[in-house]
Amino acid sequence: MNPARAELAAIAAALCDPQRSLASLVGETVQLRQLVERHSRLSMDRQDGLRDGESFLPSGWAISPVQAGLCAREPYRSAAFIQGLAQAVSERLDVSGGQPVRVLYAGCGPFALLALPVMAVLDAQLVQFSILDVHAETLAYARDLIAVLGLDSHVAEYLCADAAACRIPAGGMPDVIVSETMNTALGKEPQVAILRNLHAQAPAATLLPAAVTVHLGLDRRAPDAPCTDWGRVFTLDADALRAWQDEGGDSLPAASIRLPDVLEQAPRLLTRIRVHGDIVLGDHECSLNLPLALPGKPSLAGGSVLDFHYRLGSQPGLAFCLRRMPESMPELPRAVSQ
Repeated sequence: MNPARAELAAIAAALCDPQRSLASLVGETVQLRQLVERHSRLSMDRQDGLRDGESFLPSGWAISPVQAGLCAREPYRSAAFIQGLAQAVSERLDVSGGQPVRVLYAGCGPFALLALPVMAVLDAQLVQFSILDVHAETLAYARDLIAVLGLDSHVAEYLCADAAACRIPAGGMPDVIVSETMNTALGKEPQVAILRNLHAQAPAATLLPAAVTVHLGLDRRAPDAPCTDWGRVFTLDADALRAWQDEGGDSLPAASIRLPDVLEQAPRLLTRIRVHGDIVLGDHECSLNLPLALPGKPSLAGGSVLDFHYRLGSQPGLAFCLRRMPESMPELPRAVSQ
């Protein structure tokens, strides 16, 4: 075993251990990030060109290789997705009948970061990956890094394609689909479009993340205090994807939320992520969970009703319109903690 792969194997054993808490894995995720940056051809020290290579697709913003690489610098987020993927693959192995579990990694970034630890702890006879990215340059970085680490045998194919529009190759239906192509409140990036496309073709596949929910509420008042939650606005999960199969047009349905009569501060969109099982990322736990101002940062009156919808297309994200509250709509409590 080459030294780089041996180093990865030691890190991966901890990251894929279901008994370890996310908080206890911060050190290992930092070590993983340092390892991939050290062995990748992509320089992460450049001060310019941060957005070089990004694309604006019909389904949203595809970030640049460097921007995708920077995601590895969020240890808690990395630990959650790696541990979740390891558990999902292990569960599918239990029912695979001796066949390798097939994982489609859509939007792999330059490091294929979520796949590497799983490759390191499981033989290629047990798990096979399809590694996909829309950018040929990004995909090449990932391919070279996997080769350096001696993990080529774990990859069934490399696909340069738009995951929101591509067709899954015949005979290659995945058992697990992982895609971390999202931004706060599911805006800008094509997470929704990607999962709609891939889940429609492989409805029996396990999805990672399992669920992303966006709520409306208030940011916390102190570091240890919870955010205030007025209700769920939008959900992305397997049930929602099935419900949207017949949805046409340029938007998806979302909830209506009535604001309290007295607004103590500006409302925020709160993003919560259930990666797999009980592995969750909550408010303020990574950049994806930072409370986000409503689009346009509107001035809102207490008691207003916001009718939300999810806008599809090249600028995806939640949008809303204001309407008067029907007399029959009950008032929400002024403060419902998470």
